[in-house]
Amino acid sequence: MATPPWWEELVGVSEVLADADRAEIESWRGPDAQDASDDLPPLTVRLGTLGRVYAEAGAGPLSEPLAEPGFSEAQTRQLFRILEDVLANGRDEDRNAVATGFFEALLSAWDRGFDLRPVWQALGPDSRAYCRSWNGFTGVGSPDWMR
Repeated sequence: MATPPWWEELVGVSEVLADADRAEIESWRGPDAQDASDDLPPLTVRLGTLGRVYAEAGAGPLSEPLAEPGFSEAQTRQLFRILEDVLANGRDEDRNAVATGFFEALLSAWDRGFDLRPVWQALGPDSRAYCRSWNGFTGVGSPDWMR
């Protein structure tokens, strides 16, 4: 799958995301890779990496700025605005990659202790609906703040 047109805006939200994407591509290609610009990991894998990295880098309450390498309120809002736009208006393959890549990685991090509640307000309606749906599918109860 080719890199979609919205990708550069997404990884441009933060150097943390851009670095993680570059590392994922390098890992995918291997140490002996030549210039193989079309040899990219699947979009779902790349988005899963970004979801995991977002949770690991730290996202605090949107009312409190974070020191690097976390994400500021503006970066968090921009990230979730782009993802929401893809979920609401993107091609089927892009929507599926965002849902099963980024949001499933984010919810997996939540299962392991990432505090999703402070950033929940930054998620758009389609993103929230997917998260609640995924919780239902996996048998995880959605807390009241998710409704």
